[in-house]
Amino acid sequence: MFFPQNIKSRLVSLALSVSAVLFPVVATAAERIAFSFPPFGQFYIKVDDLEAFVFQGEISAELAYYLNRLPPQQVAKLPELLSTPIEFNPLSIAKFSNSTTGEAVIKNLGKGIRADIDLNGFYALRGAIIAASFDREGFTVINLLREFPLETVYVDLKVLEQYIKRREALLKNRQAIDAAFFSSQPASDQENVKSNLEQLQVQGEYTWYKKTLNYHNPRRPTKGYFDLYLPEMAQQVPLVVVSHGLGSNRRTFAYLAEHLVSHGFAVAVIEHNEISFDRFDNFLSGLDRFPEPNNLIDRPLDVKYVLDRLENESKVNLQQVGVIGQSFGGYTSLTLAGGELIADDTAAECQINNYRDVLLDLSSLAKCTFNELNHSRLRLRDPRIKAVVAINPLGKLFGQAGMNSIQIPTMLISGTHDLITPPVAEQIRPFVWLNDDLDKYLVLVKPGTHFSFLQEGLGILPVPDTLVGPSPTSAYPLIKAVSTAFFRVHLARQSEYQIYLQSDRASQLSNDTFELSIIRSLTKTRLREIINN
Repeated sequence: MFFPQNIKSRLVSLALSVSAVLFPVVATAAERIAFSFPPFGQFYIKVDDLEAFVFQGEISAELAYYLNRLPPQQVAKLPELLSTPIEFNPLSIAKFSNSTTGEAVIKNLGKGIRADIDLNGFYALRGAIIAASFDREGFTVINLLREFPLETVYVDLKVLEQYIKRREALLKNRQAIDAAFFSSQPASDQENVKSNLEQLQVQGEYTWYKKTLNYHNPRRPTKGYFDLYLPEMAQQVPLVVVSHGLGSNRRTFAYLAEHLVSHGFAVAVIEHNEISFDRFDNFLSGLDRFPEPNNLIDRPLDVKYVLDRLENESKVNLQQVGVIGQSFGGYTSLTLAGGELIADDTAAECQINNYRDVLLDLSSLAKCTFNELNHSRLRLRDPRIKAVVAINPLGKLFGQAGMNSIQIPTMLISGTHDLITPPVAEQIRPFVWLNDDLDKYLVLVKPGTHFSFLQEGLGILPVPDTLVGPSPTSAYPLIKAVSTAFFRVHLARQSEYQIYLQSDRASQLSNDTFELSIIRSLTKTRLREIINN
């Protein structure tokens, strides 16, 4: 049968994308990969042909038909991609696959990688993933092929095409953000203000000391710990609480805590036990379970109980508290600021209809797990908290109604190259959802990623350099300056620092590696114009 060349290329590109892109994460058929391309029918790639290609360099006539339609550089990379072990502890894989989050991920993978044309591949995929992880050669794509319990896996090209479109949309949004938000002119008094801004980037005038304390969240089985940094000052000072993300600990933002305390703030850096570095390390080693959805409730409560624990600290003003958090910690910040989680039809149906969002969108996945907690609304606002900074937060998780309930000064910090919590969906649109009369700030960092503000060398996961981006050390001065200015204005009530948070000051905070843009106001109409152009 003859296919027009453009249809052939599209068919081959989609089919081999399954092998080259998705299969490093999921399993395929034991003997062949099947995919449909209506109206032309069903097509197959034999697993034996792939194995011969990977281990002997042999290319069958059937496989050649597909490989010849890929760029040579992609063909050259396929053998390594299909045979390189991924370092996962088998017990970790098994525990993750049986966790609420793991089951949701695999079920949604099963909508695109099917056990039959109309049958979700969940059970076959989970069995193959666990079995392959126990293989002595390691967790590889080829081993997944060998362990898949059925003769054929059916790949839904429509689902795969959704992934491709999503990736294209992320790249398009990145270009739109660059064009719309990174072309402002510097302020006329640039040199004078720049000199003062640089003072916010370096250590302040106060000496300080640190002590480690414990706190008890009664919903958790063990006590938690936090580091309290106190400046050497006679008077009571505002408190900034720092909340880390998944797989981090209280050392992740020690550099920021030391900076803020030197500028006259008390700082409490919390370790959230259930998703801390040590706990996640145990999970990866097969010694512990994957974190459960109750952390959506317990993390904000950790902060509340830390504040309760500090009631006897005479130097700490518990009526002037700020929170700064990153990623899941950013969610924590917004929740404590008044952001509400509200169950909706999307959450109830996400396992049935919403394949694309659940897999690629952490907020949608979290919303699905929240729905299992049987809460129609979740309100965890703490009135002691007067201002928050959320770095790379899962803002979409709250929806418009949930973000609109925030009533205190809020700063969202977003990396324009963040693929984990993409800026438009997770920070820019949620910024628009905040009340117009709120003191709100959107700080865009180009080319910031999800890892640009984390302490280097402390990550538990082997993150590729392409996801990390430029060295985070170049981003530290930026986060130090904007957070110090923000908390001086909204906690210490030093209004003279407001000038450093104006939209025309961003260029003065930028450096050779990272460029900043500060947005104070943005409408739905304007955002729609930016994204659709």
